[in-house]
Amino acid sequence: MNKLGIYIHIPFCVKKCNYCAFLSFKMNDDLKRRYIDALKLEIKERADSKYLVDTIFFGGGTPSLLKPSEIAEILNEITGNFNISKDVEITMEANPDTLNEKNLKGYRNAGINRLSMGVQSLDESLLSVMGRIHNADDVYREYALAREAGFDNINLDIIFAVPASSLETTMDTLEKIIKLNPEHISYYSLQLEEGTSFFKDFKDGKLDEIPDDIDRDMYHRGSNLLQKNNYSRYEISNFSKKGYECKHNLKYWNMDEYLGLGLGSSSYIGGVRLKNTDDINEYINNKYISERHKNTRYDDISEAVFTGLRKAEGVSMKEILGSKEEFWEYYKDSKEEIDSFISEGYLLIKDDRLILTDKGIDISNKIMVCFV
Repeated sequence: MNKLGIYIHIPFCVKKCNYCAFLSFKMNDDLKRRYIDALKLEIKERADSKYLVDTIFFGGGTPSLLKPSEIAEILNEITGNFNISKDVEITMEANPDTLNEKNLKGYRNAGINRLSMGVQSLDESLLSVMGRIHNADDVYREYALAREAGFDNINLDIIFAVPASSLETTMDTLEKIIKLNPEHISYYSLQLEEGTSFFKDFKDGKLDEIPDDIDRDMYHRGSNLLQKNNYSRYEISNFSKKGYECKHNLKYWNMDEYLGLGLGSSSYIGGVRLKNTDDINEYINNKYISERHKNTRYDDISEAVFTGLRKAEGVSMKEILGSKEEFWEYYKDSKEEIDSFISEGYLLIKDDRLILTDKGIDISNKIMVCFV
């Protein structure tokens, strides 16, 4: 059987964070019930017995706004309609302020075996700037309760280069997070995205971006600190202890197949990219898919290089195009520019693999354009 990852979008939040461009909005009980019912129906309609599901990921939004019984209800629908691997990784994103001892035990009993907590910072002033609903004490308390509930695979998300932050506040948060000893740490640079409060404030002159050189200093110092503390960087923004890489997210970077369920979710399955509707009224009336695109060979090659270069191990030229020779023949029009990135130390070739160097990460988008 081919392996399949399933992503489940839970679009509900207590409030929208100032930096957030994800599809999310406030929840009410009636809408939540109708959404879960629509989600269960979509699961039935899109089930495919030829796949073995080895990862399930509840993302959002804030999935931890759902009760453990509701998460169990969705998981039961999946297990009843798909073939599930015995060692399936089941991740749920959570906001620390929405967790408690009872719920954490309930999620674990429902089958969640990997918890991803959106910490973002342990600096109270920065949490306020970002519009987060939790404080640092919430993080410490809920992390300890998660351990007591039996979670032995926890990710903590951190955002750096937040307006009003400094290298000192960023490293302080990271050092405290490392002391908590989670299995996985995601370390993202803030991106100003259209439609967010931050973007509006920036356009209105009320918000100053962190300069690029400071952003890059934060990234490299943070990356070095994490790696010194046995967190391997396996993707540009993701670090883990050995054996605790996020199996689900690796599917995106490896061009593996995944099925997106729920409002606004995306899929890549059978060589086709699918996008679900962003309209909640359409979704709860069982109109799911709004876009379809059959990938061409060109699409698959470009996407495989673009996503694969994010990984610390880079991309295998042989896996993508059969051999090094065929790879370079395919990219002959870009070869001169690619060679310049190699000679200047931004890219390296190791055996069959093309890999971004540490300084290449800083201009990764510029490099990746060569392969699109």
